[in-house]
Order: sequence, then C-alpha cells, then structure tokens
Amino acid sequence: MIATDLFANLLPWCLQVAAIVAVASMLPWLFRLDTAGVRYVYWRAVAVLCLTLPWIQPYRDLRVSAPASDATGVTVATTAVSAVARTVPHLNWEWLLLGVLALGVVVRFGWLTLGLIRLRTVRRNANRHAIVAIEKDLQATLGTTSAVRYVPDIEQPVTFGLFRPIVMLPETLCSQPREIQEAVLGHELLHVKRRDWAWLIVEEVAVCVFWFHPASWWVTAQIQRAREEVVDELAIQLTGRRRAYVEALLAFSDATSVVPTAAFARRRHLFRRIALVSKESVMSSRRIIATCAAMALIVAAGSWYAVSAFPLQVTAQSPVRNQAQPGPLERKAHTVTPENPIPRRVHYEEPVLPDSVGSERALVDVKITLDDVGRIAEARMVDIYRPASLKLDRDPSRQSHEALVEAVLASVRQWRYEAPFEAPLTFAVQVRIGTAEPVMAFKPRSADNTTLRVGDDIKAPKKVKDVRPVYPPIAREAGIAGVVILEVKIGSDGRIEEGRVLKSIPLLDEAALDAVKQWEFETTLVNGQPVAIMMTVTINFAQ
Repeated sequence: MIATDLFANLLPWCLQVAAIVAVASMLPWLFRLDTAGVRYVYWRAVAVLCLTLPWIQPYRDLRVSAPASDATGVTVATTAVSAVARTVPHLNWEWLLLGVLALGVVVRFGWLTLGLIRLRTVRRNANRHAIVAIEKDLQATLGTTSAVRYVPDIEQPVTFGLFRPIVMLPETLCSQPREIQEAVLGHELLHVKRRDWAWLIVEEVAVCVFWFHPASWWVTAQIQRAREEVVDELAIQLTGRRRAYVEALLAFSDATSVVPTAAFARRRHLFRRIALVSKESVMSSRRIIATCAAMALIVAAGSWYAVSAFPLQVTAQSPVRNQAQPGPLERKAHTVTPENPIPRRVHYEEPVLPDSVGSERALVDVKITLDDVGRIAEARMVDIYRPASLKLDRDPSRQSHEALVEAVLASVRQWRYEAPFEAPLTFAVQVRIGTAEPVMAFKPRSADNTTLRVGDDIKAPKKVKDVRPVYPPIAREAGIAGVVILEVKIGSDGRIEEGRVLKSIPLLDEAALDAVKQWEFETTLVNGQPVAIMMTVTINFAQ
C-alpha cells in the first residue's frame, strides 16, 4: 500500500518539477540576470519550491475524469503500467521500483561517504606551514580562525568542516605571486565565514535522495555555481585586485578536483566565472527589483500550470483511514446546527469494490469532517449493517470486511461539498453497497439481535395513525423542499420508540421527526409474539 501510494504521485511530482525547472532555467538568460547574489537566492528559492510542492498544492482525484484520453498522459501512463503489472504474475512492480530507488540512494550516499573519507585522509597528510602575513591579515579582516594546511597531493584548494573548518591549499600555491596567494586564500576564508560547507552537505544529501530526477542535479549545480560567483565578487572586494583574481582562477582552471568521488569538492564553470569577474555588474537596484518581480510571477504562473497539468491525487493513504476513534480535526469540529447546516454535496463517487469482496451487500455508517472548502478532511467508519443472512467478520472473511470498509472510505474521501458556513464541520453519512436488496432489508448489527428489520420475511406494518409534518415557515420562505429519509424503531406496541435521519435536509429534519414520532402502526407478530422492528420512511416536503 505504501509503495502504491508513493508511485501514484511520484510521476506527477517529477513532471511538475521538470516543468518548473525548465521555465526557471530560461528566465536568467531571458532577463540577462548577471548579479550573482540575486541568482543565488533565485535558484535556492526554486529548489525550495520544488521540494515543498507536495505540501502547498491541492490534491485531486484523477479517477473523476475519464482515463482514456488525458492531455498530460499521466492517467494513461498509470493505467498502462497497471495493466502491464497485472500481466506479470507474482510480481509486485511497485516494491520493485521502490527497491531500485532505495538502491540508488544507498549507492549515492556511499559515493558521498567515500569522498568524505578521502578528504579526511588528505587532511591527515596536510602540512602546517608557518603563519604568513597574508593569512594573518585576512583572518583578522574576516574574523575567522580556520586552520590553513598545505597539501602536496592536491591541485585545487578545498575548504570543508562544520564546527572546525579547515582550508587545504596546494603546496604549489606558495610559489605563486603574493597577489594570487591572497586571492585564493581570501576566497576560501570567505567560504569559512559564510559556512558554505553546511549548505553543500544539504544540497548533496538532496541530490542523493532525488538522484533519479535530472532536475535535482541541474538545480544543485546552478546553486553551487551561483555561490562560487558570489564568493568571487566578495573576494575581489576583499583584495581589491580584479586582475590578480582572474589570474588566480586561470592558474587552477586546468587542475583536477582534489577528491573525484566527492561532488562537492569539484570546481565548476571556471571560465564563466572568469568572464563574470572580468566585468562589473551594471544592473541598478530598480532593475533588479523589477526583474525579480517579473521572474517570480512567471515562475508562479508556470508552477500553477504544472500543478494543473500534472495534479497529485488523493490515495488510500489519506489523513484518516479505517479507524474507530475520532481524528484530531473531528474532535474540534463543529456539529450540524440550523445555523451551520450540512452543505450540498456537489460530487459523489460510488465505492469500487475489489475482487476479494465480491457481490457484497451492506450499509456503512461513516463519520466525515469537512474542511473550509468542502473537501473531506477526515473519514472513519462508525458502524456497518448487513443482511440478516450474513454474520459480520465470519462470512465473508475478516480480510473481505476490511477491504469493503477501505473501499467505502476511499470513495467517501472523493466526495465534495459546498463550503460549510463554519468549518471544520462533522456529520454522519451512510454508504450503500450493492443494489440487489433494498436498504430496509438490511439488519443492523446488534448485541442481542432482538430488533428485526422490515424485509425478507418481515413485512411493513399497516399505519393506523398518520400525522402530517408541519412545513417550517423559514424553510418555505427560503424555497427549501425535498425528501427526508428517516430510520425508525417501532415498538412491540406499534408506537415509534426512536428515529434518526438517514438523508438530511437540515431545516426540515426536525419537522419530519416530530411528525413521524406521532405515528402508530399495527403490532408486528413473529410466531404469534409482538416484536419491535426497524424500517425506513420517507417524508416529502413540496412547495
């Protein structure tokens, strides 16, 4: 079930992210956004948007629409995969794919771990040179106290460490002119000051988890490149030597990474960085604000389109499954009152029973809780009624019973209502399973089984006293009409002992109950003895 729910939304989410990243990638080029700091914030915002998409968008039920011809192809693809899976016996394809994804995560984390081990090995072999004036001045200016080591086996500088960061520099740097030494060391100490290593770890962990999506690699590369460009600008401001900084970058442009197995140790896009630091940014503050606003609007529009084109769907793992106890939202929800009636239902889904249930017949009481827009936020089974010929949890089996309840809850969670006047709102509904036998033929599950239900061998008794309901003036003025369905218990003396509403019209329910409770019937006899019976009655309110 977990694997099925995961893959039900994994493909739509991947398509959403791909569409958003495609739009986001064109905007910096389109708006000629050359300010490194703005690009850095921009790509980080895009990454956060992609990661939070499952929590900031509404979920839809794709089964409401016809699955044959969907413009996005998501439903068709899901149906095709399911059909293929059914043709392969004894193969749980969801768990197989989940295993492949998990294996990729493990391999990627192993690759990252090897890089960390390699860095620690290089760190142990590093040499501590005497503190030169350049290092002392730069550390004092930036307020850092990082250890600086010189390593003969590396060709590019590396800075790493969360709590005790260390800067490792190639020993060949000592033979470079002072300006280049100052540029390289200043760049690395700025990484220390900004605590960029922590962000690198977060980004690489995200790539490990979402290794299967090319957008994760692309966005991470853009973030890391923009970060390097930001540090380039800060280093030029620190040293005041743009030409020397360009020469420092050129000196390492052909060098290989210190740790090939660690993606965060590589230097990317050196030539682009050289081109950017060779010129000063000419974007004014007003242009930056206007550009950011325009890009944000375009990304928001693209996100809205992506969410609409590839919607996530409500799955069996909805907030509340088959549970006996009220959920947290139901506990604090409002009950139905004349001022806060049950809203009109605008969408209904019949339960789709699995093959294990067969031709089941039942009447299921479900307690639902609506949110502020009329969606089913929580649903739980309260009671179940079956024909008198069946015994609960024995025939059919316990597994079949659970499958039936799960199918009912899955269909109820797809219902939609108009927005309630005051949310959250909780009330009970009944779901009928099977059409071969009327509802009144179902016998409620009870401990003593003394109350029979009309149907089968029990015929409806003859009414000897009828009282018409009083049409509430407020309902008549509002033009409210319709049928109220009640379930009543007729005592052995023919009088109504109790009643409850099955199909509600809030402003008419009380009038219907008041009238029906005054009805009287002939006594029902079973084997010559008077018995109490249950039956349903309908009250029609017409203008």
